[in-house]
Amino acid sequence: LRAILKNNPIPAAYRINYVANFYVGPLIREIERAFKLSRPEWIVLFCLTQQPRLNAMQISIVTGRPKTSIAAAVKQLQKKRLIARKTDQVDGRRRVLHLTPAGEETYKSIIGSFIAREADMLASLSQADRRTLIRVFDKIIENSRSWAKPY
Repeated sequence: LRAILKNNPIPAAYRINYVANFYVGPLIREIERAFKLSRPEWIVLFCLTQQPRLNAMQISIVTGRPKTSIAAAVKQLQKKRLIARKTDQVDGRRRVLHLTPAGEETYKSIIGSFIAREADMLASLSQADRRTLIRVFDKIIENSRSWAKPY
């Protein structure tokens, strides 16, 4: 790892990717095994918990995930009865996604492992370091319109 990090032409991006891969990889493997959910399916559940009434395109935009994988995940989650597509109460022309009670329970069963893994990942950081890390990521995200495009 040290050899790859030293004189790396993409030092920040590589480090972000390294941390993200080792954070999410084992969690996704466990979700696939225990809940029979794919990573895109988990992403849809997570997004609908944070912001109800999204559609597949909006989820693709806010996650940077391919539209095709999000659309396929939506179909699978509907088959599993973890989400439902309904007419938007605010705009009757729109169809939006909602978690079903089973979807809410599945989310609750999974999120604790993500919280615990984040705590482990950040254990070496002080509270001030954690706040700084979040501020730095927020700055990167605020500027993401110039480089983060859905694919």
